[in-house]
Amino acid sequence: MKTIRHKILLTSFLLLFVAGTAFSQKKDENKMYWSDRQKLIVDDFGIKTGSMESGATSAEFAIDYDVSRFNFLSKNFNKNVRNYMVKSTSQIDTTGNVQQYLLYQQTLFDLSEVYARELRKALKENRKLLISGTKVADELNWKVMSEFLDRRSKYTQETNSASDPVKQKEWEDQIAYELGELKDYAYDK
Repeated sequence: MKTIRHKILLTSFLLLFVAGTAFSQKKDENKMYWSDRQKLIVDDFGIKTGSMESGATSAEFAIDYDVSRFNFLSKNFNKNVRNYMVKSTSQIDTTGNVQQYLLYQQTLFDLSEVYARELRKALKENRKLLISGTKVADELNWKVMSEFLDRRSKYTQETNSASDPVKQKEWEDQIAYELGELKDYAYDK
């Protein structure tokens, strides 16, 4: 009786573990994590339109973080802040200038990574404050995200959504420089 009960408990635990793992993997299939080795392609966009039905392109970028009083006691916490594009809510017009749309969204994704690294840096610099509570993380996130939104708007205006090649190159160079300056705060570290 005891052996059967243990087997049932073990089987139940394994099923919950497998179900939890499957759910986590399913959930992550909708996320395209930023990587310097992988650029956006049309298939990364969950919504494909034609003839500018709802605009040329749009993407939902998100930076999430997992902070607690304890996980920032470790030396490297870069993996606690993740930058990704939500595939199912991102769209691209496949009948227009696809290469320009991809360049535009990739540049925004790269800019988003700059601010993900800024958040990682800010959290590291304020880690002693995190011991007393995580409210400071929310405040730092708000500050960094506000800066990102301002820069995103400025980039879109200055490059006319990546259609001005001279301004586009200037932005790409500046973003690459900033990513290099913040390399210690890359997710892959």
